[in-house]
Amino acid sequence: MSVILNANLNINLGIVLIICTSMCLVPVGKVLSQEAIEPVTGHAFYGKMIIQNNNSDIEGNDFDIKIFGVDAQGPFGGGLLKYGIETGAVFSIDSNVRRFHASSGSSGGTAAVSVDVDSFMMDYFFGGYLGLELSRWLRLYVGSGPLFILGIWETEPKESDSEEVTSGSEIEFGVGLYARAGIDVFFSEQFGLNFGVRINETTISFEDKTGEVDIEGLQYYFGIAFRF
Repeated sequence: MSVILNANLNINLGIVLIICTSMCLVPVGKVLSQEAIEPVTGHAFYGKMIIQNNNSDIEGNDFDIKIFGVDAQGPFGGGLLKYGIETGAVFSIDSNVRRFHASSGSSGGTAAVSVDVDSFMMDYFFGGYLGLELSRWLRLYVGSGPLFILGIWETEPKESDSEEVTSGSEIEFGVGLYARAGIDVFFSEQFGLNFGVRINETTISFEDKTGEVDIEGLQYYFGIAFRF
């Protein structure tokens, strides 16, 4: 579904959703810690997501979108190789300028139009994981499962004579799958560093006069690991 909204409303909506989702993850983490056989491992991370630019009329490389997120992994069994459930959320609020080759109007020919592209995305994921604890200080893990995603995509052309590119805003809901792998390096019993990569496939895409953008691709991130 698509809804026309202004930029300020979309950004405010994104902030509200981040706060609400973070509040919802707190009790989920507590439930995992109660059911888990050992301490739950959590992560707070920052990174980037690469979304392919498949439109030859849009100048520049692939979309490079900043992301941040939180997650928790609760072990339910296993020894050196543990298995359990993981859940979390990934957010992004990003803005960049792209140049688009558009029709220059009744005079014919093409013109390069600068377009502001603003986006907000949030996905909530819930799946299973395997964790290999090589020592108390070093841990490897992989995880996969379904995700639910909300995306907001806005385009705002700068001053131009082209009638082909107009302002627009879309909100899309979808589902998808994710797979990820990471490493935790702990410096104490509770805290350490986390590095990971994640790939997702979703059902949502945004389409306007500048072309179609599928919301899927590779994510890589780093952050803090902690046990609770």
